[in-house]
Amino acid sequence: MRRVITFAFLFSLFPFFAGAASGDFTRDLYFGMRGDADVVRMQEFLRTQGYFSYPQSTGNYFGVTLTAVRQWQKANGLSPVGGFFGPQSRAVANRMRVSSGQSAAPPVVAASSDASPFKGKIVITSLSGSSASAGSEYVEIENRSPQERIMITGFRIDNAASESVIIPKGYDLPGFAPVADPIVLEPGDRATITMGTQERQINFRENMCTGYFDEVSNFSPSLSHSCPRIEPSRSVTYTDQCIRAIESVGTCRMLHTDQFIGPSCQAFVDAHLNYAGCVADSRGRADFYSRHWLIWMQRDRDFFRDLVEHATLRDQQGKVVAEYNY
Repeated sequence: MRRVITFAFLFSLFPFFAGAASGDFTRDLYFGMRGDADVVRMQEFLRTQGYFSYPQSTGNYFGVTLTAVRQWQKANGLSPVGGFFGPQSRAVANRMRVSSGQSAAPPVVAASSDASPFKGKIVITSLSGSSASAGSEYVEIENRSPQERIMITGFRIDNAASESVIIPKGYDLPGFAPVADPIVLEPGDRATITMGTQERQINFRENMCTGYFDEVSNFSPSLSHSCPRIEPSRSVTYTDQCIRAIESVGTCRMLHTDQFIGPSCQAFVDAHLNYAGCVADSRGRADFYSRHWLIWMQRDRDFFRDLVEHATLRDQQGKVVAEYNY
């Protein structure tokens, strides 16, 4: 029986090895793969096309590789430009390889240490995983480099069961950019990475005004409320009723009232007592931006074990940045 199973197993692998020998791309490749020989070949192909410039072809399909694939897809008229190296992309790449006479021999991946160049710079300062709820599980990381800005989008967190989550993109100034950008931690910045969901599905750097967000959406962990106090001028322009109504509003809160407060008062409220108005009033302040990022992994089930766990933070190339045990 063992012999039959062995031959059946080898036979099932034959098409894969045949494809590798011919030099064609025969498998779909996608973001999150790591240590894969076909990803190495794709990286080498993209390097010859001028889109992949990382020093090593690692076999890890993370942020740098994803960007290279998207740029190549866009330049060759492929749609959608999503970074999925599927049948359409493979067919175009195979034709290009044949026409250029590229060698079918797979490249050799240079041996390297498992330690990341960010080890000791990005550290795990705390981890909470003893809850059965993903919304209560989080990892706190901090950039302790004295002067290096470090992109953490594409970093991944592994648990002891070999499950992984990958840190996504975010908004440096939420509400004022059409698309998210890679998250970069400045020296001294920290990030709270929560395993659970957030209904707005946004990740962002906190600022003086983001406390307005939890008036219309739930956030866990909770947001800081540090909106500057805005008061109308105590002049005859505003009625006593207007001034009392505005001064009764809590920090980072809009004014909700059925009372008639007058057109000039309403114009003041519309211009200042909301997130957009707060940003317009405060964005130029030196202390406007927080040093804290909030990130959600959008999981509906827990990620860490309750009693004993070993968590590993790895960079975009799969190298160990930091570890945490409890």
